[in-house]
Amino acid sequence: MNSLRTLTSDVSYFVRLIQAGWDGVTSAPKPADNSSLTPALKPAVWAATAIGAAIGAWSASRQRSRRSGYSVAMSGLIGSVCGFGCGMAWASRGTTGTAARSAIREINIVRDLRWLEKNPIDYA
Repeated sequence: MNSLRTLTSDVSYFVRLIQAGWDGVTSAPKPADNSSLTPALKPAVWAATAIGAAIGAWSASRQRSRRSGYSVAMSGLIGSVCGFGCGMAWASRGTTGTAARSAIREINIVRDLRWLEKNPIDYA
């Protein structure tokens, strides 16, 4: 019975942490240029995508065994997806950083409250 109560407490704490993180992200101050959390597709994103595709195709064609065109194309596709993800992360670093700091601040508040709940301070 005690383990069920502990499990319920831990699950409710986890839910509160998730909710605090989400509240922190949604309440983050908006950037000065009024862009949303997803940045516009800038030329740097497309350049990173092209570089990723080239590296993926080149690395597949450099293998000792003969690679089919399909394998080289798939490696290029995987490289382009990785490059696109890196380009988007780089282009949105300003807004993502602001949202992450706000979420961490809210999560730390929940963690502090949980600590005080587990370790009450008796001033008397």
